[in-house]
Amino acid sequence: MNEEYLDQVLEKSLSSDPGFILPADFASKVTQTIVRREQWKVDFREYLLYSGVTLGLIALVSGFYFFIDQNNVTQAVSFLKEHWISVAIILLLLNFIFFTDKVLLRLLFIRWNEPEKIVFRNRSQHTELLQNNS
Repeated sequence: MNEEYLDQVLEKSLSSDPGFILPADFASKVTQTIVRREQWKVDFREYLLYSGVTLGLIALVSGFYFFIDQNNVTQAVSFLKEHWISVAIILLLLNFIFFTDKVLLRLLFIRWNEPEKIVFRNRSQHTELLQNNS
């Protein structure tokens, strides 16, 4: 009996009008939303990867240079201690520029470069446009 009831519900739902109409560009809107979200994740991971590699290389070179000439490294550290506010501001500014370049600008360009969507009310408008353009 349960299967018969489910078959009736399924038959009724497939044979009747759902009561709403999806817009013509529904699939493209959903696809663009998914692409934007995935692109944000990829861009952010790339930014983190580049930042990590850069910090790692700086640490490696600093450590190598420390073993070669400790006097110059201690002078550089004392300079950083004396002018830490200026160094912090410069590093934050460079980090913001790098983040903007790798993540934010790409998101803005995706939104700006979306093709204009033409919504047709029926199929005859679409075929008329195609015939006029060819």
